[in-house]
Amino acid sequence: MPNKFIVSAIRKSRSLFELVRQGAFNYTLIDQFGSEISPFDIHYSVDIRNPEQIRLSRSCRLQPGVILNGRSSLRDFGISFGPETYLKENCYFDAYGGFINVEGQCAFAQNTIIHGGGGVSIGQYTIVGANCYIIASNHAFGSRELPTMLQGDVRKGISIGSNVWVGGNVTILDGVNIGSNCVIGAGTLVAKSVPENTVVFNAIEPITRKVYDD
Repeated sequence: MPNKFIVSAIRKSRSLFELVRQGAFNYTLIDQFGSEISPFDIHYSVDIRNPEQIRLSRSCRLQPGVILNGRSSLRDFGISFGPETYLKENCYFDAYGGFINVEGQCAFAQNTIIHGGGGVSIGQYTIVGANCYIIASNHAFGSRELPTMLQGDVRKGISIGSNVWVGGNVTILDGVNIGSNCVIGAGTLVAKSVPENTVVFNAIEPITRKVYDD
């Protein structure tokens, strides 16, 4: 019996601590972004980097473990979320010198990673499943003389339309445009553009070419 009282007391103490910590975090958010984003639901564990380059609209929901990095040399706001954008646990969105623009009322499931180097634009009512990668850049690798990591990046950008359903474990590569009203099946590697009103699954085409140009 005493153990139950101890456990109950610990839980109540933790709950009170969580409330205080969340309240302090909310105050900080209003100070950083202004009152226009409230009401909001942003967990205190969310890691917001370069907040001056992040724009959040009303009713955005960011769950525990989310990381946002607004660093951009192309736009004032490297990350811009429209109303009711919802990121579940452990999503990682990094503008990476480019930008990530989400029009709103979109949902991203756990562990989604978006690299905005070449620019990523996502329309309304788009949902993205868990463990997806949207990577808007590539390493250049045309020289035998330099290591790949020293050859710089190629950045074309990625565009995803409205009302798109991206299944879990999907990878979308740089230079891809996905039209509106598309469904991308779970586990698909999307290496070429997809026209609107299209269902795509297992869309992997073998490509044979030299690694280096002669």
